[in-house]
Amino acid sequence: MVYIFLADGFEECEALVPLDILRRGGIEVSTVGVTGKSVTGAHGITVTADIDSEEAVTDNLKAVVLPGGMPGTLNLEKSETVQKFIDFAADKGALICAICAAPS
Repeated sequence: MVYIFLADGFEECEALVPLDILRRGGIEVSTVGVTGKSVTGAHGITVTADIDSEEAVTDNLKAVVLPGGMPGTLNLEKSETVQKFIDFAADKGALICAICAAPS
């Protein structure tokens, strides 16, 4: 499973393009709404996440994707769930994919 975490203020193209490519490639991927299932990007585009952060599980986790954007990156940083998944991925050798401002 690949999780793409979405928090209010995320950069839309940095989340949706990787999502599209992964799904076209047959990779199991879900978007995770950190600030609720309805998440609004940095440019006012609202998307509905597949699941909210309470539904995310570490079972079979292959990668965590963190799109950039402001204030999305700051909202990802504040999320205990996101931090838990980053730590889990680091401990288990899963990929941590952070785009643009998200590596900060």
